[in-house]
Amino acid sequence: MSARQVRGACALGAYLLVLGFLGGMLVSAIRFDGQRTAILSKLDDASTRVRAQLMRLEHDAAPTAAHR
Repeated sequence: MSARQVRGACALGAYLLVLGFLGGMLVSAIRFDGQRTAILSKLDDASTRVRAQLMRLEHDAAPTAAHR
């Protein structure tokens, strides 16, 4: 093999290595985003339920406070 072929093979190997690394990062980011979306959805549902419960408690307490 000549020096030119060795450099070409090294460049191709480096290109494929970088391409694989970036592809892995992309897949990891997509998977993380899916997990993040699921967690944030659960958190939003829980927050909505808590706010609704607090509003019910406040609504129930309003007539009691008016009699005082």
